[in-house]
Amino acid sequence: MTSTISDAKDPKDGIDFESLPWNLNHPEEHCYVHLTTTSDGWTKEHYDPETDSGQLFDSVHKYNATPLPVFPSMTSLNYGTTIWEGLKCYRNEDGKPIVFRPDRNFERFANGAAQMCLPVPSRELFLRGIQHVLQQNSHIIPPHGEGMKLYVRPMLLGSGQQLGLYPSPQFSLLFFVSPTGNYFKTATGGLQLHLETRRSRAARGGVGNVKCSGNYAVALKPLMDAKKQGFHDNLFLELETYHKDGNLESAILQEMSAANVFLVLRTGEIVTPSLERGTILPGVTRDSVITIVNEFAEELKVAMKESTGQDSNVTVSSRDITVAELKNATEAFCTGTAAEVAPIARLATGEGEDPFEVVFEHGHSLPGGPVTSAILKMLREVMVGDRSSNGTKDWLRDPFGSPDEFCKA
Repeated sequence: MTSTISDAKDPKDGIDFESLPWNLNHPEEHCYVHLTTTSDGWTKEHYDPETDSGQLFDSVHKYNATPLPVFPSMTSLNYGTTIWEGLKCYRNEDGKPIVFRPDRNFERFANGAAQMCLPVPSRELFLRGIQHVLQQNSHIIPPHGEGMKLYVRPMLLGSGQQLGLYPSPQFSLLFFVSPTGNYFKTATGGLQLHLETRRSRAARGGVGNVKCSGNYAVALKPLMDAKKQGFHDNLFLELETYHKDGNLESAILQEMSAANVFLVLRTGEIVTPSLERGTILPGVTRDSVITIVNEFAEELKVAMKESTGQDSNVTVSSRDITVAELKNATEAFCTGTAAEVAPIARLATGEGEDPFEVVFEHGHSLPGGPVTSAILKMLREVMVGDRSSNGTKDWLRDPFGSPDEFCKA
């Protein structure tokens, strides 16, 4: 079968899109896509890009009416072999749906599949699956507005049954959606972060750079504990760099529970933790911010001078950052698909930990300090097509355009 939908529907009446929290909202309105395969992997029977046909188009199910078949011995339940992606579709000022950088999500998804012993789908199957699920759910793509989006979650997991520690005999590829608001929608100012000194999110040699379910499971208890102390989230450390000499300020920063972090230093450098250690997730928004700062560094000089008081060139770096460098930052912010760019007001250790606290000069009110708010504005302009450059020109894709154009490399 082939897809025949060519036009997006208007946002459904009766849904208050502006008030939606970050959650699964209105599941009675959703359809999802579910494909299965064996160790033979994904074939043209699932999707043939030459004819734009395959099982993909026969595999749409009502979210509320068609639960997944789950057995106690399902591989992903027992051994955690589940990866997923998060990306968003939103409307520009003309009401046209746009998807932001889905090709980068495929690259991360393919790497995660290989790490989890899951069959890697083709680029065309992955991207066409995103396009197809959006076409089936266009009535719940929110209207144009700040922070509103139709969140899309592609997922790949071992869905076969067995008891031993082996790759699954069956695999499921899923695409589901939910209209949502911003991840930190309830925040009334900059984020209050806990510097987590006791528990690790990821270690070198592990899978901290894979968007797998286990990386979120390990962050959940620390997150709940941090919230009990009044924090919004944790900022994790490379714990080996802290425990090695016991000097907290020499420890190297990682990321938050579900977001990357940036500092704006007094030198004019905007810096984010390096990917080279393999312990943090290569965020799509993280990469987008790095590109935007490089592309529009000259334009950011005014905001940097306002933030730091220094008339310096604006640079951006991905490198190891120590806790001590937090003291040299005038601003800090986090990035993510759900969070976009959110300011950080304060970072501190908690009860029973070595004392440490930094209160940033800017970022206590939304949308953040001069540099943070300028970057957020630039990012949103790029996301709706109001700003472009050589580095950003291919970031936006039309889910109701041609499959060849949407799925291009």
